[in-house]
Amino acid sequence: MKKTIIFVLLAFLSQFCFAQQTTIKGTAPSYAGKTIEVKYHQDPFTYHENIIGSFKVDEKGNFSYQFDNKTTRLVFLPLGIYKAFLYVEPNGEYQLRFPKKRELSTAQLVNPYFEHEEIMLGVINDPKTGINRSIRQFDDQLDAFINQNFHKIYRRKERSLGIDFAKQIKKQFRFQKNVFFQEYCKYRLAFLEYLAYPKQFTRIENQYFNNQKIQLNNPAYMSLFKKQYGNFFNGYLSQKEGIALSKAFENKQAFEAISSLLKKYPAYEKASFRKLIIANATFDSYHRKFISKQKALDILNSLQQNAATKYNQQISKNFIASISHLQNNSAAPNFKIGKYDLAKYKGKYLYLNFCNTQILPCQQDFKEIEKLKKQFGKHIEFLSIACDFNLIKMHDYLKTQNFSWPIVPLGKEHHLLKDYKIKAFPKYILIDPKGNIESANAPGPRENIQMQFIKIARDIQRIEYKKK
Repeated sequence: MKKTIIFVLLAFLSQFCFAQQTTIKGTAPSYAGKTIEVKYHQDPFTYHENIIGSFKVDEKGNFSYQFDNKTTRLVFLPLGIYKAFLYVEPNGEYQLRFPKKRELSTAQLVNPYFEHEEIMLGVINDPKTGINRSIRQFDDQLDAFINQNFHKIYRRKERSLGIDFAKQIKKQFRFQKNVFFQEYCKYRLAFLEYLAYPKQFTRIENQYFNNQKIQLNNPAYMSLFKKQYGNFFNGYLSQKEGIALSKAFENKQAFEAISSLLKKYPAYEKASFRKLIIANATFDSYHRKFISKQKALDILNSLQQNAATKYNQQISKNFIASISHLQNNSAAPNFKIGKYDLAKYKGKYLYLNFCNTQILPCQQDFKEIEKLKKQFGKHIEFLSIACDFNLIKMHDYLKTQNFSWPIVPLGKEHHLLKDYKIKAFPKYILIDPKGNIESANAPGPRENIQMQFIKIARDIQRIEYKKK
């Protein structure tokens, strides 16, 4: 009998876990045969992307995809030029309406300034109380109100029109009992109060953050969090604890010192919230040049080691990766274009060049790279990645040349433009024999890079001589 009860209980739990899934489906003929990814942002600060999974639209344009989902969150689907968002709930089923297919052009793929057009996906079967419809209607009304009445809200305190508007819109959406939606409305409407009382930091903190649940999956909560705590060290805490804060940063155990300083304030007694504040404020202070890179990394590394929650560990890790990205001695972003990949160059220096073969500065540099290749090719490898808009013109140009190093088209690896922070052509990166960044903004071949190459060649010759 006991075994039977255990078996039934396990079966029930298994069914319950299995039930925590979300289904998206629909018909989109223009996407027939296309594989589409479903993604989410791993954290709401760095927006690091994670893939939930992918599905293929069949030849008739039909698709259906199920994925595990234990919480309400915002996901997105890359659809050509679009970055299409959707709120999904556990056990939810969404019949989607895709926008007409518009693929990225070659020019857009290699354009370092291109940004996807962000849209909310239509949900055909979304009821009146559906979360996507409700949030869209709520946002449309609130955004329109703020745009039209900003001067009547900002710093108006109790005279702010926002107070009356908040009452009206709450009444309008009183039918919506969804907890996520209620919290979303709460924090979006809190922005009206934030505008009305911009100088009253503790008022907003006590009402919306002190002893409140941390809601990293709620965009409205995170939006207010960033506004409230965006300049925390430099602004609010510096005013309150100027001397003590300076001493805390000077301390070898800076994280522990800052944590102890915050602990005396009731709003930061909860360790998870306190560490989230420290992580975000440290990252922000680094970008504002209030603290050094090394100090920021020391604090974040200590925080990551002492974080009791997965989200604080992951956020700290992502902040560290963002600060270290393309810094000297950090790992160079991996690449693989045909037979050319970063691993192939381990053991030698690599002078990596992002270029466009049709622009004059790149063509002038090619002549100088050819000279450098002949002079230093024994110790340094050269690779150019061509980011041309017109591939036919690129191939026609290369046919007329006889370059001694590879110039390969970017192809579908356009993520490398983001990985290497390419904003203009030509761009040069020097990678050391371990695959680490030697210089993320290396001089071009007409900018005295030769002196650096001479030093590299001499150092290598000395090492080879000692081995003999």
